[in-house]
Amino acid sequence: MSKKVYSKYFSLLMVLSMLFSVSMFISPTKASAATNLALGKAVTVSSTESGSNVAQNAVDGNTGTRWSSAYADPQYIIVDLGSAQSVSSVVLNWEAAYATQFQIQTSTDNVNWTTVYSNYSGTGGTNTINFTAISARYVKMYGIQRATAYGYSLYEFEVYGNPVNLALGKAVTVSSTESGSNVAQNAVDGNTSTRWSSAWADPQYIVVDLGSTQSVSSVVLKWEAAYASQFQIQTSTDNVSWTTVYSNYSGTGGTNTINFTAISARYVKMYGIQRATAYGYSLYEFEVYGSGSSGGAIGVLDYLKSISGNHTVIGIHNREPNSTPAIQTNKAYSITGRYPGLWSGDFLFSSDDVSNRWTMINEAKNQWQNGSIVQLMLHVVPPTQSEPGNWDGGVVSHLSESQWNDLITDGGSLNSAWKSRLDNYAQYLQYLKDNNVTVLFRPFHEMNQGQFWWAGRPGSNGTAALYRLTHDYLVNTKGLTNLIWVWDMQDLDLNWSTYNPGNNYWDIFALDVYNSDGFTTTKYNTALSVAGGKPIAVGECATLPTSSQLASQPNWTFVMSWAELTFSNNTDAQLQALYGATNVITRDELPKIK
Repeated sequence: MSKKVYSKYFSLLMVLSMLFSVSMFISPTKASAATNLALGKAVTVSSTESGSNVAQNAVDGNTGTRWSSAYADPQYIIVDLGSAQSVSSVVLNWEAAYATQFQIQTSTDNVNWTTVYSNYSGTGGTNTINFTAISARYVKMYGIQRATAYGYSLYEFEVYGNPVNLALGKAVTVSSTESGSNVAQNAVDGNTSTRWSSAWADPQYIVVDLGSTQSVSSVVLKWEAAYASQFQIQTSTDNVSWTTVYSNYSGTGGTNTINFTAISARYVKMYGIQRATAYGYSLYEFEVYGSGSSGGAIGVLDYLKSISGNHTVIGIHNREPNSTPAIQTNKAYSITGRYPGLWSGDFLFSSDDVSNRWTMINEAKNQWQNGSIVQLMLHVVPPTQSEPGNWDGGVVSHLSESQWNDLITDGGSLNSAWKSRLDNYAQYLQYLKDNNVTVLFRPFHEMNQGQFWWAGRPGSNGTAALYRLTHDYLVNTKGLTNLIWVWDMQDLDLNWSTYNPGNNYWDIFALDVYNSDGFTTTKYNTALSVAGGKPIAVGECATLPTSSQLASQPNWTFVMSWAELTFSNNTDAQLQALYGATNVITRDELPKIK
């Protein structure tokens, strides 16, 4: 982008409007009949009124018992679900002593909390509260103001979650494919208008790779007219040894919901024994469900590779001020009712932003713990200047040839100054590593954009050399193995290969799309060619692609809109359509990542 205007002004009215918009997305409809995740789980409370009305009463499934707090404000009750779950609904069954003002908050660590619902005009009774699914282990009712002179009193505190389709967007292998259009990946794309169909012979199979070992307990098969009259569901941890968990020798097609005793599995197979028709086996969708907690998480890079060609993670950058480092993420949620799957922050350059780097880093940690993919950038001043600094004459400036050579030459004064600066940045990245946060790291974005001090120098000794220097110092010297390196260009031209730092130095190729011609096929194909089989992404854009454009260019693994430009270049309706599209992944649809 030719220039980004870095303003520090934002109004209180906007923030209040955002909060109001969030509340409008919470519709108190009937909760799912799914399992009450809080039933019988461990509970902690701020206080207890008496020995009989203890905390555990609120999760015992008995409306004849209750928890009641001391006669004071505020108070809370926290249920520990035992492991991170996908949570989307809370039911509060109040006794006469209810809350007129309260919040529902969630956390993955019992330290950092996210408010998912607020009510400042409570009327008691039974409150069924639905919100966008969020990954949480701890769920809190935080009572702000009592309705009576007594405490807060709950007969039951129930928590529910949406089941997560563990197979969605995952890698698939099949025994055969009938035609080029009915390919294997169609069976896990979340779209019942597409399908996989096999050759017209017995037997056949389809295997989905969940990416890591998961606790699996259910499979849903959505058959086209060409179904199996005899089939099995089999599971495996290694794709070699298989366990049959279900057999059906009188299949009738339609939608089959198959439940079985939970089992640890990475691979799940539908093994077709006999066809019901003269055609092959044909599935609109092959879905897998379970707690997903037994085998850990999938790595961010592995996940992005697994969705390449069928799904795209939606993201948003959060620019100044670093004192409120989720302002654009929260605004996107207020409009769409869904959090972006990718949160992006920046080390930045101004005095206020530099002093709030820890605030930004803690938000990165919080976003990760809430289930987001995290990205970080370096809009920083050159090593010829000290921090903090300015945009004009700082971030936007130019080094002479002698200064540049001094910077990329080991032992040079600017080389030493840059490494000293990297020592400073490394402390923040090390903190994230210590907290198990994987970071998409895009240190020198738009390497062909000559306005930046680091950019616009083609060739091996140009911007690519600074990229290699930075990579080697942070990885080899500082030991930062939690970074996924993103090589980023802008659509100023198509001569991106001249800035390639070397294929061993980056994991993802990203393109910033700002030119008025938008998401052309030529740019997409050039990105695929330059990436050479590695994942590609849209590093930044002002105008987002439509879901149809992403369907025709399905290898963009993530698309990140640039901060406030998201809202000036896309209408609310366009954002809602994109965030709700079946081929677009929001935070609630991400698997557990590592």
